[in-house]
Amino acid sequence: MKRFAIALIVVLGSACGCSSKSPTPSTQPAPPPAEGSATPSNTEPPTTQAAAAPGIGETCGEGDSCAPPATCVKYYGIAGARGPEFKTCEVKCEDDSACPSGRKCATIADGPGRVCR
Repeated sequence: MKRFAIALIVVLGSACGCSSKSPTPSTQPAPPPAEGSATPSNTEPPTTQAAAAPGIGETCGEGDSCAPPATCVKYYGIAGARGPEFKTCEVKCEDDSACPSGRKCATIADGPGRVCR
């Protein structure tokens, strides 16, 4: 039985393909590119375009950001303070004159209140 266990360990150890010694990482920095290399030195890294801030009626962005003229409004839904807190980009209003063109002042029940939609 002991021989069988040893043989099994040897077979399983060789079947895993594991190396007992891992290569040592190099501590030397990479050499600079040779002059006249294929990569021009005046190229700029690709630019990443920032995502547009959320607009009216959308969930507030990172750091409660919103596209102007909206601001991040926090409120609770029908469940009240026991429910989740919602945060949406809104333009608060009393009448249509405070709203951007094409929007009207409306009351969102169990929501942010009087806002432009």
